[in-house]
Amino acid sequence: MATLKHIAKLIGRHRNDSLNERERRELQAWCDLCDENRMLFERLSNQCLVSNILLELYSTGINEEGAKIRLMFPHKKQRPFLRALQLVAIIMGLLLTGIAVYSLLHRNRDKKITSVDNPSKDGLGDSLAPDIHRVELKLANGRIVYLDSNINGHIALQYRSVIYKRGDEVRYEWSTGDAQPELEYNTITTPRARKFAVELPDGSKAWLNAASSITFPTAFIGKKRIVQITGEVYFEVSHLAMELGAGVERKPFVVNVTSLPGTKGAGAAIEVMGTHFNVNAYGDEPVIKTTLLEGKVKVANRLQPGLTKQTAILSPGQQAQVNGDGHLEVEMYTDLQDVMAWRKDLLIFNDLDIKLIMLQLARQYDCEIVFKEPVTGHYTLSVMRQTAIGQILEALEFAGGVHFKVEGRTIIVTP
Repeated sequence: MATLKHIAKLIGRHRNDSLNERERRELQAWCDLCDENRMLFERLSNQCLVSNILLELYSTGINEEGAKIRLMFPHKKQRPFLRALQLVAIIMGLLLTGIAVYSLLHRNRDKKITSVDNPSKDGLGDSLAPDIHRVELKLANGRIVYLDSNINGHIALQYRSVIYKRGDEVRYEWSTGDAQPELEYNTITTPRARKFAVELPDGSKAWLNAASSITFPTAFIGKKRIVQITGEVYFEVSHLAMELGAGVERKPFVVNVTSLPGTKGAGAAIEVMGTHFNVNAYGDEPVIKTTLLEGKVKVANRLQPGLTKQTAILSPGQQAQVNGDGHLEVEMYTDLQDVMAWRKDLLIFNDLDIKLIMLQLARQYDCEIVFKEPVTGHYTLSVMRQTAIGQILEALEFAGGVHFKVEGRTIIVTP
């Protein structure tokens, strides 16, 4: 006799249209055993019903017990049979913790939608607990300061800036004392699985995602404020003006992004006055993305000699994309929650290729990814950063089309 958990998985695979013939016969036999089984199967196969209950669960706070009963008897308040409630409990538990996937909300049958909401220390994630890596501040003289230590307070003096650390943030404050002889540059680098924040000498703030860096002068004394980044950084840029002859002129803030490895492009430059925006420029991803949340920015591609330069002015909600050939495109990006999820310790992937999902998981969980065979498919995934990676992998497997094997800190991916 098949276990309830096994039947739950068969129903999940049926919802994804990924049952093989043997599994289809097995599920049909279970449905034919009694009317209760068939009714439950029909309820759990009703995408609209399940989705509405999940939405109500998240938006109004009905408890899981109520959600289970709603699945069994959507128009009645009576309690279901114990066996039925047990199976619904398994299904709802899977839906609510991400081990099951609700699919076919869109016509694209390759899209799988997964919800992972409850962090867990169980399963495969234990074997992939992050190694100890350090957030580094590289001073102008080459000295390395580890910023993830418990030590707070004064760190160093660079040019006219005094560097202070407090928790997961460093702050550069302008000093009225004697300046060091020449302008200096500092670099902050985050490893995999770590984030950090810095308040720059002009009061602008930058938040670094995992595996990212920012290089900046210890004082903005020229006509422009210029920084260089890799990886992903969110900026809140302060307005800054300078005296120029008889008047005052605003001092632009420029973010330079290096080219993607092995491409024709030379990166991108983002110029702003005072605004909030996010730049995603990981070297192992195919596109440099600049998303504007507030204010206005100008994005320009930086090309090798002989190629055409393009520029675009972004309004809030727009995203500029520079691909490997240096081509710049702008599109309306209405779901800014996806872009800013990492700031809230969330991972949200919206109809994303499995290869790009695995790249991001590798950065966030500090692991290596090996594709043994070509794997295709797009998934929509919402997960808390604290969730064990084993739970995420199980959710993706349940969606169908992909399997994982964990060996040490390496995840092997197969169809």
